[in-house]
Amino acid sequence: MNKIPGWVWIALVSAHLAVLGWVLATHGWEFTDSDRYEQAAANIAQHGVLYAKPWLGSAPTGKDIQEFTIRPPGYPLAVLALGRWATAPVLLLLAQNLLSLLNIGIVLNWWRKRFGPTKRQWAGAVLLVLTFPSQLIYASAVMSEIVLQTIVLGMVAMGLRFVDTGRGKYFLGAASAVALALLVKPVFYPLAGVMAVGGVVVAWRTKTPWLAMIGTVPLLVALAYMTRNLERTGYFHFSSISTINLLHYNAAGVVRQLEGANAEKTWVTAVLRRADAQPSFAGRQAVLNAQASAVLWAHPVVYARQQALGMAALLLDPGRYDVAKILQLPAPPGGGLLAQSRSGGLWRALASLPLGLLALLALIGLANATRLLLAVRGLLVLAAADEKTRIGCWLTAGLVLYVALLTGPLGATRFLVPVWPLLLALALAGMSKRRTHQRPLRSGGLARASRPVPTTLGAAGPNR
Repeated sequence: MNKIPGWVWIALVSAHLAVLGWVLATHGWEFTDSDRYEQAAANIAQHGVLYAKPWLGSAPTGKDIQEFTIRPPGYPLAVLALGRWATAPVLLLLAQNLLSLLNIGIVLNWWRKRFGPTKRQWAGAVLLVLTFPSQLIYASAVMSEIVLQTIVLGMVAMGLRFVDTGRGKYFLGAASAVALALLVKPVFYPLAGVMAVGGVVVAWRTKTPWLAMIGTVPLLVALAYMTRNLERTGYFHFSSISTINLLHYNAAGVVRQLEGANAEKTWVTAVLRRADAQPSFAGRQAVLNAQASAVLWAHPVVYARQQALGMAALLLDPGRYDVAKILQLPAPPGGGLLAQSRSGGLWRALASLPLGLLALLALIGLANATRLLLAVRGLLVLAAADEKTRIGCWLTAGLVLYVALLTGPLGATRFLVPVWPLLLALALAGMSKRRTHQRPLRSGGLARASRPVPTTLGAAGPNR
């Protein structure tokens, strides 16, 4: 088959348009963090300052200082650039839906070229996409997930092109994608260090010092942003959201697991009171980090269980919050399903859901489990292929695992969205009957780096 079947595109486009139309009709594009992204965009436009709450014209104090760094500038700038038409962010949501279709199309096209799927397999592929409704939901929400997803796919594509050709411009493309990703979501900030180390390794293998310098690009961007944060807040850090998550989710979750919800509230209140009494924002953050870290170090086994539970939730969560939010259903008491599972109230929470919603979530959960099993099989299939394919499949799986590890106890389907197309690609490979056949790597590729490769930023490798 020479192209993606037309009926596949009709199904995917129709699903995206249906959700977009519903969201615009119900004004349902606002999610948990939407207001902060919109406020940050407005403050950049009106006051020239990145700040995620209303700007009062004077320097904030105490806890409010965290709003300077709680959201990096990437997505607020996208919101600012696309703006609002009338009373709805039509242009922004339309652009995100187009990006979503582009991302899915890239994965499907790779699968088509590699495996030549049958009509039945194409139907299975459509089913794998449509049973992950968070893809459609976040394409029509004022949230950064789909924009970040596109950047992550670009990161992988540039990395694979570099492995194939050894051209420095593709390594620069991958490094630039990492830099963009960390400016959209702080979860990719630690990847800057990984990229720097990777640049040294690749430079050594290819005898190309330029690549070590390119590998530091994301790290330099991160350091520049942290320097800006130091000037604004008096505290050298990348994002205040990491401390917020450490306290309110990681450490507080351990306290809840050990002593219950009331003890959790009491402990968090006491820590915040002590932190807010500090004379500087740096002192406040130091207290929060120290108190939260002490709990984790004191109970590593309990935290490890929560970490494992969060990682499983990231991959299997049916997205109750996303589905209920888009359908404008009331949120159940007691928090999300993951939070209630930690306190032993999961079954009560499930029993309180409407029967129709419960059935839908069960279907999505089953699809998520099936997709994950297929992804594991696809990883094994691709790992048994040629060297370039092996590098690509481990890079893909590594990014999914990276996000799962960094997200930790916060695990939910929303945080999977940026890397979900990578999981989809592995699942599609696992659904295919015949194994991949890939042409041998060119002599300029990284996998053939036993010979020196004279790669430069603008020049091709040998015979290129």
